[in-house]
Amino acid sequence: MKVDLAVKNAKLVSPRGVIEAGVAVKDGVVVAVARDIHLPSADRVIDAKGNYVLPGVLDGHCHIFLPPETPATGMRAAAKGGVTTMLEMPGTKMGCFNHSQYMEKLRIMKEAAYVDFCVHAGCASGYPEGTLTEMWGAGATGAKFFISSAGPNWPQTFDGEVIERFKELSRCGGLALIHAENDSILRDNEKRLRDAGRKDFSTHLECRPRVAEVEAGRRMIEYLKLTGCCGVIVHTGVPETVWCSAQARTGGAETYVETCPQYLYLTEDDVKERGPWLKFAPPPRTKADVAEIRRLLNLGWVDTVATDHAPYGRDSKEAGLEDMWMAPNGIPGLETYLPLLLNGVNQGWLSLERLAAAASETPARVYGIYPRKGTLQPGSDADMVIVDMKEKRTIRDEEQVTACGWTPYNGLRVKGWPKISIIRGSVAMEDDQVLAEKGSGRFIPRLS
Repeated sequence: MKVDLAVKNAKLVSPRGVIEAGVAVKDGVVVAVARDIHLPSADRVIDAKGNYVLPGVLDGHCHIFLPPETPATGMRAAAKGGVTTMLEMPGTKMGCFNHSQYMEKLRIMKEAAYVDFCVHAGCASGYPEGTLTEMWGAGATGAKFFISSAGPNWPQTFDGEVIERFKELSRCGGLALIHAENDSILRDNEKRLRDAGRKDFSTHLECRPRVAEVEAGRRMIEYLKLTGCCGVIVHTGVPETVWCSAQARTGGAETYVETCPQYLYLTEDDVKERGPWLKFAPPPRTKADVAEIRRLLNLGWVDTVATDHAPYGRDSKEAGLEDMWMAPNGIPGLETYLPLLLNGVNQGWLSLERLAAAASETPARVYGIYPRKGTLQPGSDADMVIVDMKEKRTIRDEEQVTACGWTPYNGLRVKGWPKISIIRGSVAMEDDQVLAEKGSGRFIPRLS
């Protein structure tokens, strides 16, 4: 048998270890994983040059409908960063609260896709029972819940309605994705700080203290246990939520915790210094929290890593330099996602095996697209990323292709870089150049 592509001279990484082997691909699917000498002949051979090869990298939490970003620029940024499957999260600019909105979002993304993608649904108040079930049936990979207010474009769900929607998801086998911050604490703190005339950078930290995140995370995990609903506490920066989820799972609950690179690198001291450029929610915490989240990630207690990519433009962020309240919550992250994790491997706080678990296999399992995605095995989509663990680079604003044109990690020196990404057997990125064509990415519906 002759195949379309063979990747040779590689070290294949999985959560279970690293093996020296190659991959054979035909019609976009892995057909063999074997020693190079045993691989079939191929129309094209890629020499990995002894580098590590990761299973296709997933970003389970992106917002690409936030101006100036567009679906096309966002998914092109994903391709440049080595992401092979991007999971789009609902946002305030384009919700996804019923079946028609879901299908419209899907249509727009199909036309713009540089990488493969999934679409999460959104849960907003006022939509009838069965709405989430219908979107789940259309292939949605999760349903996003805001426990604090997301603003006027996202009708807020309070606890009673949250519990009812958790029950609905439990009945249909769905998955809840939960932004967990205590709304009453946030509202009271904001009123107090505004009444005092506070506009400084620290208002963001004082408005959204760790207790708001800890309490809401614990409460949502209790609701998941009560209803039998499977759920992910997203963008987690406090160890208490990780411990609470682990305890719930020992009792049979199906709860997961997602963190983001910003909680692995940034602290509240950085927010005090850089203000709106590091305004995101929940905010980062202490150096001790960063160290503990890193440790828990490497132990496997933190399940997945995603970006929460929210690429607001410079003008909207600069509005917060004089008045922190005026800057929106969110930072870009698609292009720096994998380099920051590779740098963590070189720094010694993350193993390659855990990286493959948290950025590939586990999110694919949690979001119901495994084994099509998240692994290199016969029958799976031929998605992989060749990484050079020795390459040193400086992250720079001017090299970003995301439409916002900046990164919170500008000037950071990292070691480890994605060199080639392959999506269904086709090279999507090589040496920072996006080779995938617009519209080449495919919608990946939930499989289970």
